[in-house]
Amino acid sequence: MYRKSLKPAAPPRTTVLHLTGDLEVGPLAREVVDLAIQTHRAGWRPLIVSAGGSMVLEAERAAVRHTAMPLKTRSLFFGWRNRVRTEKLIDRERPVLIHAHGYDVIALASKLSVKKHLPLLIDLTETMPVTKARRKLLQLAANRGARFRVPSAYMMKHLKEDFGLDTNYLYTILPGVDLQWFDAVRVTPERINQLYKMWRLPEQSTVIAMATPFAPGYGHKTLLEALTALKGTDLYLVLIGDDNMVPGTRASIEKEVIASGLEGKVIMPEACTDWPAACWLSSLIVATNAVPRGQGPELLAAQAIGRPVIVTDCGANAEMVKKGETAWVIPPEDKDALVAALREALAMSAARRIDLALRTRDFVGNFFPMETWRDSMFEMYDAMLAQPLLTPAEAA
Repeated sequence: MYRKSLKPAAPPRTTVLHLTGDLEVGPLAREVVDLAIQTHRAGWRPLIVSAGGSMVLEAERAAVRHTAMPLKTRSLFFGWRNRVRTEKLIDRERPVLIHAHGYDVIALASKLSVKKHLPLLIDLTETMPVTKARRKLLQLAANRGARFRVPSAYMMKHLKEDFGLDTNYLYTILPGVDLQWFDAVRVTPERINQLYKMWRLPEQSTVIAMATPFAPGYGHKTLLEALTALKGTDLYLVLIGDDNMVPGTRASIEKEVIASGLEGKVIMPEACTDWPAACWLSSLIVATNAVPRGQGPELLAAQAIGRPVIVTDCGANAEMVKKGETAWVIPPEDKDALVAALREALAMSAARRIDLALRTRDFVGNFFPMETWRDSMFEMYDAMLAQPLLTPAEAA
């Protein structure tokens, strides 16, 4: 009787399970897709689970698999269904860790991490109102051994002081910018003309752009008041965003545009799929928020293209620029300071604009290169896989 030969155990697959609310165009989805593509190129197997969106196609074209699931649901039934489906997905794909992006998926990711005995990385890039439920959720995840990544010193402070998060595993990894994609030389005239037509802008017009959510506290009213004070005949304002956070804000801003006599001067697209071209055709990028933000990816992209920026000293804005060298940093909700900064920026000579463009691109290349962000994420993954996990009893 022959003894049955034992097959060597198959090595664990290096699959990373990314959980996020959706992949609609925006900073969070952009970072999820970029990281998934980078992990795929480095030999990992990224798998994204989300409700879907317009950026799914980009991910799948780069050989990143996507599974559609409504993770943002508040329904108990669909929440239970999502958990069951994700557990089956984990059993089938055998990921080595879970990477949760945003507050919406923390509860699900934390439960999966404990039940499937997988390390968990929670990526929080934007601020959220502090509630008792969110505070409890974050601390519970920390107690279960989750690691946290934030993109700025302000976000670190926000979690520690505002949420009272008590953990030794809170890390700052600065966002990364793809300097090949955000390169003015690579922006073709066809892409620029397409945006001019889409936004119905006269060619060679002076354009100011701002890409923030349409919600109270994001500075749209102050910016409109400043634009009224400038009274530039060829000055146009492009406000990119949606009012999903606070429905009805778009209508309020539109009324403010009419009341300010700026009809035809303000364009309000919900999204922009070609941000390099948008930065190129804009003379200036601004962020006038009085509500703190955890990062400013559009500010970094603008500087990479070589455009000047004006930001308020609020949240992480000042961390995304170099005050006095690549940007004007002004107090929040200060119309006079904004008007003065706009006038100075728009009046720059060609020589000064070229000099500033070189400085802004160098600044982004030195402090926010995609390679550093990518390698830091991979080091985080490796450290998590090398760290012993809590037992189910300890994590309970």
